Amino acid sequence: MAPVEPKPCEETWGGSLEKGRRALLGAHLLPSRYSKISTMGPGQALMWGISAKPINTIQYGPDCPEDSRHRVLVTKTTPPVLLLELNAQATFNMMDPDTSQDILFGMDAVIQLLKSPKTMANGRPLAYVIQGSGPHFCPGGNPNPKLYPGHIALTVNQYAGYLPFIRCREMAIPGVCALHGSLVGGGVAYSLNNPVRFADSKASACFGNLSRGAVPGMVLSTNIPQALGLHGALDIYLTDSTYSTSACVKAGYLHGVQASIAAVKQEALKQARRLGQSPLGMRIVGIKPELDVERFGIEGWCIELGARTEGVFRNVGGKSRAEKEAEAKDEAAKQTAVDAKPKQEDWNEWRRRQIQPKKRPKRRAKRPPSAG
Repeated sequence: MAPVEPKPCEETWGGSLEKGRRALLGAHLLPSRYSKISTMGPGQALMWGISAKPINTIQYGPDCPEDSRHRVLVTKTTPPVLLLELNAQATFNMMDPDTSQDILFGMDAVIQLLKSPKTMANGRPLAYVIQGSGPHFCPGGNPNPKLYPGHIALTVNQYAGYLPFIRCREMAIPGVCALHGSLVGGGVAYSLNNPVRFADSKASACFGNLSRGAVPGMVLSTNIPQALGLHGALDIYLTDSTYSTSACVKAGYLHGVQASIAAVKQEALKQARRLGQSPLGMRIVGIKPELDVERFGIEGWCIELGARTEGVFRNVGGKSRAEKEAEAKDEAAKQTAVDAKPKQEDWNEWRRRQIQPKKRPKRRAKRPPSAG
């Protein structure tokens, strides 16, 4: 039986033109329902190769030059475990170009270490932990960054800014993310690039980008449906709600909860050591599929487009409608008081002048008649 050739209006993923259009729309909006396999083109390869290198001048941390905004530590256990720590405590580990540049330096050191395992006495690290110093793991992007001099157009672009946060998937070893504090936008996206996530009992998670004029980044449009399912992904994106650790565990975002920040970091290190020692630990890497570089580039382009048109974080610090109405009433009351105050002052001044005794002017001395 001769094979039937598809009609010109049919798409490769099947169906008529109507189905093809729906699949094309779904491939961009509903990535969990339609798997789109893509390869890295020359343009993406060049951008990836250039942006993945710290081409900027040396950037120091918030307490320059003592501390860096990103620290790479290695435990002396067997097998060793990598500790990748966000250390921008002055900005609560919020994402900005300076932090991205320091992470690029740190991830370059990690890749070189993994390429040369003989340089370490205990061998090659077989697991990693991502954590943050201070009260918050990462509350997302910094709306008002104070950048050090030396940046160029590429270093402040979202493509180069988000690239170091997804390079944890290059290591191809099991990893655990220790979360705490307020997780908003970029903090959620960074954690979803890791297969296992723990948090302290007081942590909270919120996508928060819809109300701030931003779009998903760090392949978040694919990671959220994979972790929470289609219904959960649409709910967290459209409602812009803040979820507790209990809700995050039920949704499948978190895999465990600890009582304090120190406890969640210890638990993350314990689980990472167990995954590194287990002969089946490497299978956890397969939980996160191969990175779709094309989708990462499209997300970066969409973020730049949104920043040029409407402006990202345009309403950060904005107030709700009820607060604005209350402020308008207060301003009206103050204006009424200001308008009434001069009238009362004029009346008091007039009464004060009335009760005071009148002062008659002194008579001038008469000049003597001139002698004539």
